[in-house]
Amino acid sequence: MPDRVRERWERGQVALNAWLTFEGSLAAEAVAGAGFDAVTVDLQHGAVTFDALGTVVAAIEPTGAVPFARLPWNDPAAAMRALDLGVRGVIAPMMNSAEEADALVRACRYPPRGIRSYGVVRSAFGTGREQTERANDEVLVFAQIETVEGLAAAAGICAVDGLDGLYVGPADLSLSLGLSSFADFGDPKLLEALDAILGVARQHGVVPGIHAPSEEAALAMAHRGFTFVGSAGDANALSTALAGSSERIREGLERPD
Repeated sequence: MPDRVRERWERGQVALNAWLTFEGSLAAEAVAGAGFDAVTVDLQHGAVTFDALGTVVAAIEPTGAVPFARLPWNDPAAAMRALDLGVRGVIAPMMNSAEEADALVRACRYPPRGIRSYGVVRSAFGTGREQTERANDEVLVFAQIETVEGLAAAAGICAVDGLDGLYVGPADLSLSLGLSSFADFGDPKLLEALDAILGVARQHGVVPGIHAPSEEAALAMAHRGFTFVGSAGDANALSTALAGSSERIREGLERPD
């Protein structure tokens, strides 16, 4: 099974990640078919539930995009369940310490490297030893940095063995930093925090990722050094496209023939 995310990184490129909050396989297929390298199903704030996750993953896989899940919380049972349903990457929110990151990694790796229990529903890598060995090597594990505590602990989090990357949540990080702006990628204080995260990620050889769901923000963050960029959210993309379409039609109707 191809891994477009890793292929991008191996070529020194940025992997683009779409964010899925709508429920249903049709929405998942439409988002995944738009050319992104990964699609993250948002189990924390989105409409998709664990009951539907397997169906959503099945809709993403044929497009070639790598299915990820943002977990509801850093809970071992949630991580194992998402992986058993076929996702090949997890992002755990509100990561605040190296100990929390280590617990996440261990939940995502089979023994002897972790504590993940064998019992896949939708196997991403085969069965038996093929599944356990490939999953241990290929499942991508990201810790989401969204708080001042997580920012302060970022170096220790990056040092956790088996962690693949950090994924910044700029909205919650802005709130936690007490900024008057909200996920404003032009705010000097937010940019200072982002540069600190980039620095420790590079120092420890882990992937720096970030949620930046607009074309302008995604380009700015990629040029800044992030290599896993959440460049589009389904709800924002749909509302923006429809608003633009309705505005252009109304302008056309108001012009004289």
